[in-house]
Amino acid sequence: MLRTILLIVAGILSVALYRMLSRGGKTYAYDRTQMLSFLTDGSENVVQEETNGSIIITNKTVLIDGLEYIFKPSENEPIQALLDFDDNGLRSVRVLLPEGEKQYFINRNPASMRVA
Repeated sequence: MLRTILLIVAGILSVALYRMLSRGGKTYAYDRTQMLSFLTDGSENVVQEETNGSIIITNKTVLIDGLEYIFKPSENEPIQALLDFDDNGLRSVRVLLPEGEKQYFINRNPASMRVA
């Protein structure tokens, strides 16, 4: 019984992921993150992590490891992400969270950018 339920859930998630990926957009890989939060005394707490994952940018949203954030909001939508560019293109994506922000740094090493 549990196996059947898990197979159904896996199928539904596969269809959802396929739809998200088929929307088009540009795919990037990230290789590290940085979490910035503010302590009660007003000071900043920065935690960096070497990790990796994928980022898909569409017309108005950014999809990071399956979670969608709005970077071009409509009138009544809050902005949830910011794209940071430099002379070489997209440098990072910052996701605005209630407890601070999380920044995903784009991996610019062509040899390791094999994200589908």
